[in-house]
Amino acid sequence: MAEKPPFAEPDALAEWIGEGIDADAADWKRARRVLRAASNLVRTQTGRDWLNDDGTLDNPLPEQLVDVTVACAARFYLNPNAETQWSRQIDDAMDGGSRKVDEPGMSLTASEKATLAKLMADASPLIAGVGVISTTRGEHASQDMSPYWSEDDGRPGFLHARLTG
Repeated sequence: MAEKPPFAEPDALAEWIGEGIDADAADWKRARRVLRAASNLVRTQTGRDWLNDDGTLDNPLPEQLVDVTVACAARFYLNPNAETQWSRQIDDAMDGGSRKVDEPGMSLTASEKATLAKLMADASPLIAGVGVISTTRGEHASQDMSPYWSEDDGRPGFLHARLTG
């Protein structure tokens, strides 16, 4: 299976993190791989490849798609272990601090998922979600449409419903 191109290049990642990434160094290959992984994560979230029939990227890609990809890649590029730090410091004494990992690996934040969901909703010709579709022709409920129970001749009751219109 052919490798799908990332939604952004290492130059965009370097601009985002505010550091240069040398094109001749191993960091360039690492940045490109991280961007490809972030792009695949976005593809999974959106349910689209964002590719033309010839395997090239849609042109232009939505700006939000590129922004989410670069932000996700930057988090992983700068902090591959997804560690957060905090310390319990009292005055000048420190007890050593701690490291916490919410979710190891690459992931999208809730706001990034919401951005992608909005992007997909705007791009989709379908209406999604829970709703009600009316099947009446403008009639209003009346006694004729009300169900009632009948127990004629001592037989067990059954439901009557009479529809008009």
